[in-house]
Amino acid sequence: MAVYGISEQGVQSLRKLAEDMSHLNDDIQENGEKLEKDINGLGNSLGIYEEEILELVGRVNRTQETGRESVEELAAKINKLAEEVEALVGAGL
Repeated sequence: MAVYGISEQGVQSLRKLAEDMSHLNDDIQENGEKLEKDINGLGNSLGIYEEEILELVGRVNRTQETGRESVEELAAKINKLAEEVEALVGAGL
């Protein structure tokens, strides 16, 4: 588990973590949508597996969408923690 110190570097690390989580969330969604489009574009060349593959990709996309809000909440909490650490640093602790 990473440890973030009560320092300006700790504040920046926490903010970067929250930002990275948001970007990863967006990337997973975008890539899932792209994968689904690419599979649809292949159509008949997948034969009997097309429907099954699309179903699996759809499940992954729905799961990601369900978890999206949780990741956003966590990123917001990390940003709030960064603000608290920044206040401590500003107070000279």
